[in-house]
Amino acid sequence: MTDAPLYAFGLGARRGVAAQDIVELVRRVARTHDIDLRNARLCALESKAQEAGLHEAARELGLELVFLPLAELRARKGPAATHSPRVQAMFGVGSVAEAAALVGAGANSRLVAPRVTTPVAACALAKRGEEESS
Repeated sequence: MTDAPLYAFGLGARRGVAAQDIVELVRRVARTHDIDLRNARLCALESKAQEAGLHEAARELGLELVFLPLAELRARKGPAATHSPRVQAMFGVGSVAEAAALVGAGANSRLVAPRVTTPVAACALAKRGEEESS
């Protein structure tokens, strides 16, 4: 993922989530952290690939939508800032949104914003790691 956008919005969502719920949440996180959506992508768990609301939200936002394997999220669960015991029991990670953001932003990424939740979705933001040079 070396050509990855600078930012990745990690998403967690309940089954049947409406596109507008995702759009509003992503825009709120982007505004809060002054992120230009043209330099970002959306990332979610591959088990959510059939969720029409995620695809509709990506189209409305004009963002690439990437679905990630659970194993990759589990590999990046350490840096997560928040922890939901329910999500941990279901997926083996404390925050799907945070892990998805970190994986989506690349190997040396860092969390910019811990997950923000609504009753139907969660969104976290990660920034691509800077290339090591010195």
